[in-house]
Amino acid sequence: MFSDRRHCRLNHILLAVLLYIAGTHALLPRSKISLQTNGYKGIVVAISEHVQENATLIETLKELFTNASDLLHRATHQRAYFEEITILLPKTWSSNIPSVPATSEIFDTANFIVTRHEHVGRESPYTNQFGSCGDEAEYAHLTDKFILDTEWTRYKYGDPGKVIVHEWGHLRWGLFDEYARNDEERFYLDENRRVQATRCSEYVTGEEYDYRTGHRCNLYPERGQLPGSDCRFYPALDNSLATGSYMSMSYLESVVDFCHSDIQGDPRSFHNPRAPSQQNIQCSYRSAWDVMLESEDFKNGDNQPRHVTDTAPTFLVVKSAPLRIVLLLDVSGSMSTNNRLGIMNQVTSKYIRATVPDGNFVAIVEFSSSARTLVGLTELQTTQDRDLLANSLPTYASGGTCIGCGLIRSTEVLESGGQNASGGIIILITDGAENSSPPNIESEKPTLISKGILVDTVAFSAAADAKLMALSEDTGGLAFYHAETSDSTGLNDALTATISLRLGASSDVPIELHSSKQILPFNGSVLIDETIGKDLKFFFLWSTSLVSVEVKRPNGSVIDGSSPEYRRDDAKKTISVEIIGDAEPGKWLYDVRGTPQAVEVSIQSTAVDNAQPVRVTTSLSNSYVTEEPAAVSIYAQVVQGYTPILDAVVVATIERPRTHPPVEVNLLDNGAGTDVTPNDGVYSGVFMDFVTATCPHCRYNIKISASGSGHKPASTMYSSVLPILRLTPVDRTTNYTDLVGQFNRVVSGGVIQAPLTISPGDNLPPSRIKDLRVVGISYDNQTISLAWTSPGNDLDRGTADWYDLRHDRNFSVISQNFTIGEQVTNQNITQGNLMAPKPFGSDEQVTVQMPRVNDNVTYYFCIRAMDAAGNEGSPSNVVSAAIVQSYLDAPTQIMTTDFTTVTSSFATHTTSVPKPTSSQAASTDPTSVPSTTNSRIGTTHSTSFSTVTSRGAASTDLTSVPTPTNIRVDTTHPTSSPTLRSRGTTSTEPTSVPTPTNVRVQTTHPTTFPTVTSRGTVSTDLTIHHTSTNGGRESTYPTTIPPVSDGGTELTDPPSNSPIHYKLVMVLISIAALAVTVCACMVAVALIGLCKSRSNKVTVVKELTVHGNHDIEAATTRVHPQGNKVAPLPNDIDITSI
Repeated sequence: MFSDRRHCRLNHILLAVLLYIAGTHALLPRSKISLQTNGYKGIVVAISEHVQENATLIETLKELFTNASDLLHRATHQRAYFEEITILLPKTWSSNIPSVPATSEIFDTANFIVTRHEHVGRESPYTNQFGSCGDEAEYAHLTDKFILDTEWTRYKYGDPGKVIVHEWGHLRWGLFDEYARNDEERFYLDENRRVQATRCSEYVTGEEYDYRTGHRCNLYPERGQLPGSDCRFYPALDNSLATGSYMSMSYLESVVDFCHSDIQGDPRSFHNPRAPSQQNIQCSYRSAWDVMLESEDFKNGDNQPRHVTDTAPTFLVVKSAPLRIVLLLDVSGSMSTNNRLGIMNQVTSKYIRATVPDGNFVAIVEFSSSARTLVGLTELQTTQDRDLLANSLPTYASGGTCIGCGLIRSTEVLESGGQNASGGIIILITDGAENSSPPNIESEKPTLISKGILVDTVAFSAAADAKLMALSEDTGGLAFYHAETSDSTGLNDALTATISLRLGASSDVPIELHSSKQILPFNGSVLIDETIGKDLKFFFLWSTSLVSVEVKRPNGSVIDGSSPEYRRDDAKKTISVEIIGDAEPGKWLYDVRGTPQAVEVSIQSTAVDNAQPVRVTTSLSNSYVTEEPAAVSIYAQVVQGYTPILDAVVVATIERPRTHPPVEVNLLDNGAGTDVTPNDGVYSGVFMDFVTATCPHCRYNIKISASGSGHKPASTMYSSVLPILRLTPVDRTTNYTDLVGQFNRVVSGGVIQAPLTISPGDNLPPSRIKDLRVVGISYDNQTISLAWTSPGNDLDRGTADWYDLRHDRNFSVISQNFTIGEQVTNQNITQGNLMAPKPFGSDEQVTVQMPRVNDNVTYYFCIRAMDAAGNEGSPSNVVSAAIVQSYLDAPTQIMTTDFTTVTSSFATHTTSVPKPTSSQAASTDPTSVPSTTNSRIGTTHSTSFSTVTSRGAASTDLTSVPTPTNIRVDTTHPTSSPTLRSRGTTSTEPTSVPTPTNVRVQTTHPTTFPTVTSRGTVSTDLTIHHTSTNGGRESTYPTTIPPVSDGGTELTDPPSNSPIHYKLVMVLISIAALAVTVCACMVAVALIGLCKSRSNKVTVVKELTVHGNHDIEAATTRVHPQGNKVAPLPNDIDITSI
C-alpha cells in the first residue's frame, strides 16, 4: 500500500540559494555590536522623544542591564556579558540629566528602544524580528511602564533582567520562542499518545485549565485528542526543577539557561524537539544552544568561558545631536549626459527646501578632477537658509572623476571649526568610474572608517563606479541607484530615504506618499488619511518646456497658478504646491498638462499633531549577489507607531538594467515561504528575475509602495517574552482589532548589485512548508486529514510540481531522516491530490487513508514540495496525529487483565494481577456500590511482585508490598447522594459517591518498594499511570524506589506533566472517609524493570502507563553510566497491548 522506504539520510543543510534569501540587512545598519574577550560593546539603548523626561528612568535602566549582564554571563556559561552600553536621550529633554553630545548614535539605529506605553495589552517587551533562524533581529522594544513600574513588571514577567536576556536571544542570535504562540502550538502528542504541553525543557511541570472558565481541561489522552482551543498550560511557579529555557518560560525562578542538545549536559535544560514551538519550526528542530554556537560570537570556539569578577556594564549617557550632512556632487563631464546635472539639481533642491527637517546642518561640495566647497555646514531654520543652499547648487559639468578628492574635502568640512567628524554623513552622487590613481575610494576608505564618517552613495547611472556599494556598507551608510529609465524616481526616493530612515521616529520628518514619472498629459490622486496632512507638498519636476498644473482639494476647490499655495521655479524647472496648516483628509486630485515630456511627481506630508502615522521600513536579505542561484528576499514592515498594520497591499517594483522592463513582486504577510511570521505587519517576497547577460555593473533599484485600509491586531505578533501564566478566568469572545483608514506610502527599498552572469534554467527549489497541521482524525475510517499553505515552484513564485508526504511512528526518524519515512502516494489519499499542487499561498488539504491496525497508533508527518526540474524543497515542520479507539466505542464493562510474562531481549519480568470479583465493579467499602451502567467506580486490583530477573543480575524479590501510600486509587464512600449520571445512563444507588456528576475523585497514597539490586543503572523515579475510560482524568504519581545497593548510578527522570486534584474536594472527601470507615482502594500496579548493560549505555524503563483498557506502554531513557545524563530515546522498547 505504501512505497518502500529509501534508507538514505537527508542532509538538512539548506540549499545554497537559502544562504542568499535568509536573513535581513536593514538599509540603514543598526549600531554595530561586537563581542571582545567575552564582553559586548557598542550596545545603544535609545529613548523616544515621546517619553516624558525622567531621571529615574535612566537609573532604572542602568540597574536593569546590570542585572541582565550577570544573568547573561551565567546563561552563556561565562562566555558573554554586557561590558559597554550607551544610553541615548532625546533632543527634547533638558540638560538637567548629565550627558555628552551624541556622535553616530541615533534613535532609528539603536539596538534597544524605549517608547511611551500607550495601550493596555500592548506593553509586552518584544523584538522586531523578521529574518530567518540565526539572523540578528532589528531591535528590542521596551516601554517606560516596563522599566519604571517595577511592581507591575515583576508580577507580570518576573525578574525583568531575565526579560532582557530573553530578548537578547532574539536580537543577537536569531532565536525563536519555545512557548506556544497560537492554538496549534499549545499541545502535542508524544510517541505514547500522551498529551504534552509545548515547553522547553520537559522538566517544566504544571496543569491544564480552560482559561475562560477556570475548569480543568479534559485531556483524554487515551483518545489521542489534543485539548480544545481554550485550554492553557499553567506551569508550577514555586517548585519547578527545570533550568531551561530562557526562550520558553524565563520567569520561572529555576530557569538559568538556554535549552541545549548536549547529551552530557544538564538534563533539566535538555532541548525538547517534539514541541511545535517556533524555535523548532523555524530552526529545523535545533536547540537554542545549537544556533548560538553557530553565531559569530561563539563560532570556531571563540569567547571560551572566562570568569569575570564584575559583570556590571559601564554606561555612557549621550544626547541626540543634529544631523550634519555634506552633499558631495559629481560635476564631471559625463554629468552633462541625459540631463543628469539638471535632474540632480532639481532633486537636491527639493531635498534642501522640503525634506531635511529644521535644526539640521547641510553643506555642498562639488568634485570633478578636483573638489571645492560651495557652501559650508549651514543650519536649516528659515526659508532664507534653505534658499541660500539651493541657489548654490552647481550649474556646469566638465572634467574627470576624482571621488577621492571629494571625500577628502567633505571630511575637512565636517571637521571645520574643530568639530568631531564622527557621525557626519556624506551623500555622494556620481555617474561614472573614478580615477584609478589616488586619491580614490580605496585610499580614503580607512580614514573615513576610523573617523566614524558614514557615506551614503547614489549610483546615478549604470556606469557608476562598482565600488560605491562597498563604500557604503563598510562605512555604515546607505546605497541607492537611479536607473535613468523614463519612469525612474530613484534619486528622489534615495534622498528622501537618507532622512526618513534616520529620523523616521520624529514627528517633523516628511513621509513620502507618492512618487512617479510619466509622459504628459496625465492626472492622478493621493489619499490623505487622518494622521497626516500637515505641511502637505506637491512637487512637479519637468524636463524640457513649461507645464501647467492643477490640484483639486477633496471639497472640490482648485489650486492653480493664481493660488498663493502655487510656486514655480523656472531655473530648477519645478512647480510646487504647499498647503499651509493641516490639509483636509480625503482624495486629492492633480492634473498635469503641456508638451509631451517626462514629468516627475512627488507628494509628501508630515504627521498632524498628536497622531501616529502609518510608516513603512524596508530590508533586504542580501544587497550584493555574487553566486548562483540568485535570489534576494525583500521585506517591508508596515506599522502605525509600533503596532503592525495587517491586510495592506504591498508591492515591490524592481527597476532592472536599462533595456529590461521593471518587475513587480507582491509582498505577503501570510507566514509562508520567505515570510517568517503571519500577521506581524512584515510583508515578504523574493526577487529572482536577474538578467541573464554578463553584467559586471548590474544594479537593481527597489521601490516599495503600500496602500489599503488595513487594521491593527489586538496585540503585537512579534517575538516577545511570555508573561507569567496565572489562572484568571475571563470571558473573551472577540479578538478585537482597530481599523485603519485608507492610506498610501512610498519608500525606497535600496539597491541590489549583481556583478555576475546569471545562467538560464530552473535552479531554484520550492520554498519550505512551515505550517503543516492536522485538521481531522477518524478512527472508524482510519484517516488523518492534513493542511498547509502551498509553496511556489521557484521559492515563493509559481506552482510546485508535486508533494512528497511521509510519515513514521518515530519522531526522530521523520525529523532527522526525512527520506527514511514511509511515503504516501495518491493511492492512499481519499481527498485531495498530492500530484496537483496549487499556486503559491493557496490552502492545501489532503485526507490520508492509513493502514488499518487493531491498536492505538501515533503517526508523525512531514512534507516537502518538488518541482519538475527535480529541485527539492526542504522538509516541513513535523506534526503528530494519533488514531485511537473512540471513547464511545470502548467496552462498557471493566476488562479483566492477567499480566503474564513480558519478555524482552534484555530481561524477563513476571507480574500477576488477580481478576476483580465482578466484571462491573469491585469495592471493599463497608457499604457496596451497585454496578452502574457504563461507569467504573471504586475498582480494586491486588498486585504481587515476583522476582524480577535481569541478565547478569538478580533483583531482590518483591514478594510483599507495604500498604499502598502513593498509588492512585478510586475510592467510594457510604454517603447518599442524588442519582449518578454517566454518558446518558442513570443509576440509582443506595450509597453513591458524593462527587460532581461524571467526575472521578481520586486520592493518592505513597508506596515504598524494597531495595532493588542491580549491576546496572536504576531509575529512581518509576511513574505509574492508571487511566480511567469513563471521563476521568489521567494523573501521574511518583513512586519511590530506594537507591541501588551495589554502587549503580542513580537517575532522576523528568517529572511528568501531572495534574493536582481539586484540593477542596479532597479535604471534604477525607473528612467524610475518616468519619465513616477506612476507604477501600483499587490498586493496579505493574512493575517492569529493564536493564541493559552494554558498552557504555543502559536502557531502563522510565515510565509505565496502565490504561483502563489495559494497554501497557513504556517510555525509555538512554543513560550513560558516568552520571545523571538523560536524553529522550523514543520507541527503544516496543511493548504492545496485552
